[in-house]
Amino acid sequence: MPPGFVIPAAAYLDEMERSGARAELARDLAGADPADGGALAARSRRLRDLVGSVTIGPDLRAQVVDAYRRLGGGFVAVRSSATSEDTAGTSFAGMNATFTNIRGEDELVDAVRRCWASLFGERVMTYRNSRGVRDEPAIAVVVQRMINADRSAVAFSADPVTGDTGRIVIEAAFGLGEVVVGGQIVPDTYVVDKAGPRIAEVRIGVQNHQIVRGPDGADQRLVLEPGKGGARVLGDDEILALAALVDRVQEHYGEPQDTEWAIEGGRSYLVQSRPITTLRGADRTEPGAPGRSAAGQSADSAAGPLVSGLGAAPGTAGGLVRVLVSPDEGGTLRDGEILVASMTSPDWVPTIRRAAAVVTDSGGVTCHAAIVSRELGVPCVVGTRNATSVLRTGQPVTVDGGRGAASRQASHAGRARRWPPPGSLSHRPRPSRRSRRPGCTSTWPSPSGPSRSWPCPSTASACCAPSSS
Repeated sequence: MPPGFVIPAAAYLDEMERSGARAELARDLAGADPADGGALAARSRRLRDLVGSVTIGPDLRAQVVDAYRRLGGGFVAVRSSATSEDTAGTSFAGMNATFTNIRGEDELVDAVRRCWASLFGERVMTYRNSRGVRDEPAIAVVVQRMINADRSAVAFSADPVTGDTGRIVIEAAFGLGEVVVGGQIVPDTYVVDKAGPRIAEVRIGVQNHQIVRGPDGADQRLVLEPGKGGARVLGDDEILALAALVDRVQEHYGEPQDTEWAIEGGRSYLVQSRPITTLRGADRTEPGAPGRSAAGQSADSAAGPLVSGLGAAPGTAGGLVRVLVSPDEGGTLRDGEILVASMTSPDWVPTIRRAAAVVTDSGGVTCHAAIVSRELGVPCVVGTRNATSVLRTGQPVTVDGGRGAASRQASHAGRARRWPPPGSLSHRPRPSRRSRRPGCTSTWPSPSGPSRSWPCPSTASACCAPSSS
């Protein structure tokens, strides 16, 4: 673990109280309507500007600067850790800000304030509402010596998709792990069977760029030649060493962990750990078993899938494709359409929440958007490499998030989906009876008993085939 120090959430609250901003934040949040998406962006901007305008008091600033000097100064990573973040039920994966390669006292203090302000980002507020988090927002900030990573990424001490606790899933990339957690590239994926241990699966990714520390000390994006970008990132010994590290972290915390790691100069570092949020109630499928829809049928058509990649969030969903280029276009996605994008960073969360399923060109099963998709019960396929060029807006498809495929949709009979993770069903918006199509039901297989037919928990367009109008 890199050396560092923590600015606790209590310090954030004290500064908001001292400046008078705390009462104003509480009033604004108390008057917010979670269903009013149109006002969300304006409220988010207003609250972030308010927190960003707070001048950190001399006492706290002196303590931060003193801790930074005792750390040796130089480059640090400044990481957000909100009070509701990284719990067993809410990961807030990638929602709050993290800043890398920060150097100097003034730059550090400014980064701390920007972490605080990220607590009220649009994607954070959307996620809080979707997960039913109602307590007062507060945030700690972790400052660590910056690891100038040769290679880095994420490791799960259990399979986050199948729920198999006998397997460790590691994803890896060259340079900083931001390209993996942000879904910017298709990372290497390694699966380690704990019995042995032995390497069970190796999938080589495609990386067209990496992020490194530039000559000026700032993050720099370097284009990788195909030979380098298509090379295997980790050797067998390194994979097994990381698996052993992750297994020890799980043993320490007593539950499966989602970790971030980095390698600098041949030495491995653990830079973050949090509980895996989607194992409770997850399907305990056998490794390599074919995925099935909630109705028990294979999602692939006889002609085979249109695109295939990594199954990142289990379940099947049918609907019309909507190809989007950026999160700014999210408003054009209709409830219940299939979101298709080159990548899905956390900025896509407000859109993902309304999608029936997600399919991306890049990304791995450990990227932040995949984690959020699993939490929200939205089937997700990542790393297809060509979904945005093969699939077309308006095309009817069926997405199988367990098998990692999108196929031609045989009919407009609706959609079948797996039982969502705990809490996700209750936090999905329920339409009025007038907006629900007559007789519309979906079959939801319960993990604790037989399947039941429930009134559709989404909007009409999210569960039924679109009308001809």
